[in-house]
Amino acid sequence: MIRSFTTALLLLFMFQGSAYCQQAGADTLFLSASRQYQKSLYDGSIGGQSRLFNGTEHRDYLSQDEENPYFGIDDWQWGFIYYDDERYDSVALFYDLSRDQVITEHMLTGAKIELIAKKISAFTMNGHYFERLHRDSLGVISEGFYERLYNGDTKVYVRRTKTLNSRASGNELLYTFEERNRIYLLKDGIYHPVKSKKSVLSVLEDKKPELRDMLKSEKIKLKKDREHGIVRMAQTYDSTPK
Repeated sequence: MIRSFTTALLLLFMFQGSAYCQQAGADTLFLSASRQYQKSLYDGSIGGQSRLFNGTEHRDYLSQDEENPYFGIDDWQWGFIYYDDERYDSVALFYDLSRDQVITEHMLTGAKIELIAKKISAFTMNGHYFERLHRDSLGVISEGFYERLYNGDTKVYVRRTKTLNSRASGNELLYTFEERNRIYLLKDGIYHPVKSKKSVLSVLEDKKPELRDMLKSEKIKLKKDREHGIVRMAQTYDSTPK
């Protein structure tokens, strides 16, 4: 899309220049029409998303052993984003976990643009849904982006972070990243940090027998798959009659 857009503009400019030399007076109408066509190309291609490109340019890290600070793979991932109260679809994104920073690609230059975090309410990357949460009154969670793993009456969120460490190597700094994922249950408007089966059962204590039976029947071990296990406990809790 970028290449075809740029090629179209170049052809138009070349054609304008040639036409101007040949018929300066007669081409006034043509030049006006071609400028309108250029504008329509811009509006149709990126005009509606131009607000996404008003951030600062992102600089990549020089990492060790191909480590990176991003969520998922070290490449553009596609999704939608709610930015400045508008939804934009089919947007190329990076999510820098070390800085809690969402990055998009400028459609014309290819540069990585850091979006203004406070203008983002939610975004997706390859089916993963991230939501911007605010600090709660009890100070359990801090403001930032959280992946929403389950969206029932009882919600499950995970805060994904990578801690940046650096060391000198000659005249350069090499970076390594330590990943950490913290899971929270949101029940009756209160956030609860959870990590183990015991901590989840203490929050969902009124249905402990049903939750234990589900874990046993589905052979779920939270030590092996913590996120899946906690999501299944929340789903079972919500679906079990009181």
